[in-house]
Amino acid sequence: MKAIIYTRVSSKDQSTKRQLNDMKSIHGFEVVKVFSEKISAFSKSSFQRPGLQKALTFANANNIQCIMISEVSRLGRNTVDVLSLIEDLKQQGIAIYIHNLGTTINKGDHSGDIFTKLIVTIMADLARLESEQLSYRIKSGIRSRKAKGLTTGRKVGSKESPEKFLSKHQDIAKYLAKGYSSREIQKLCNCSPNTIKKVKDFSGL
Repeated sequence: MKAIIYTRVSSKDQSTKRQLNDMKSIHGFEVVKVFSEKISAFSKSSFQRPGLQKALTFANANNIQCIMISEVSRLGRNTVDVLSLIEDLKQQGIAIYIHNLGTTINKGDHSGDIFTKLIVTIMADLARLESEQLSYRIKSGIRSRKAKGLTTGRKVGSKESPEKFLSKHQDIAKYLAKGYSSREIQKLCNCSPNTIKKVKDFSGL
């Protein structure tokens, strides 16, 4: 199946390498091009993400049969937006391979697509809730630091506030909240122990 890969991470300090490595050797797909971008899907709709739009335009112009993604949240955090995009691709005859589900939707199997879209809806909702809960926990941690008289603004000699720093490392905060070890997070996020420690300190996780 002639395909393209679309990968996305939320901040410039993150890498799309893991997503790409997970998918580039999947059997049954002829990958002709890879599209990657570093942008938050929590605040940006699919129409506001240049990398995704380039991928969709290329797919239309080059008879691409499938777009490969690592998980539903790479398409977006808004359930309605994600389902709308899936439907648009279906109308164009383009399937979507979702790696963490191990399934391909929009293949033309009506009964299968109904079940798969139900799963996609649940996964997209969970991704949205996870982002909202993480945001709440980070804000709660910052409030707690303020109540204890600890620094919450920009550190002396630093170039960004804790809030901005945390917004760039939501993936690390997500894994910390799930109980992953520092060593595991270093491998998953390609980051240093110091970065993980700063996320812990700033967020209170």
